[in-house]
Amino acid sequence: MAKQSTKLQPSGQAMFYNFLLNEVLASQLGGNYKFWIVSPWVTNFRLDNPYYVSFQEIVETKQEALHLFDVLHQIATNGSDVCITVRPDEKEERYHSWLKQLSKRNPRIQVRVLPELHTKAYVGRYGALDGSLNLTNGGVNQNIELYTYYHDERNISQLRQICVQYFEQGEPL
Repeated sequence: MAKQSTKLQPSGQAMFYNFLLNEVLASQLGGNYKFWIVSPWVTNFRLDNPYYVSFQEIVETKQEALHLFDVLHQIATNGSDVCITVRPDEKEERYHSWLKQLSKRNPRIQVRVLPELHTKAYVGRYGALDGSLNLTNGGVNQNIELYTYYHDERNISQLRQICVQYFEQGEPL
């Protein structure tokens, strides 16, 4: 069922944070696990701490506050692959420089670029999300967005196939 975020819960923030938390835990299980991100823009935004979600015990960070890239790095550190597909950045230093640094921190994090990308989809082991939100501060923490969260294997598998297809079509960053 599609959901629309409201001013009380910007961009499905709690849902997205719970999704990330579940996927960090899933990455600890080992096996052939891949976390897929397809979004035109991905930035290292701060993850504010909603009262019902805590990453403190499962994500290590040297920063004062937790950021998205800390979570992605933790998934890779746990032995899982993180596959990210983004669109070309007209001002490469705006987004791509941070993604390059992230991928250099761990070889399990791969970033590819696919021209004309507009799709937004996030897929893990136990959940998948698609909709209008980019992985930016505005997309997750500020804007009113439309999104769908899936927890059934059929929809997760279908969305995963789309993410794999876009990743394979992209060029390495």
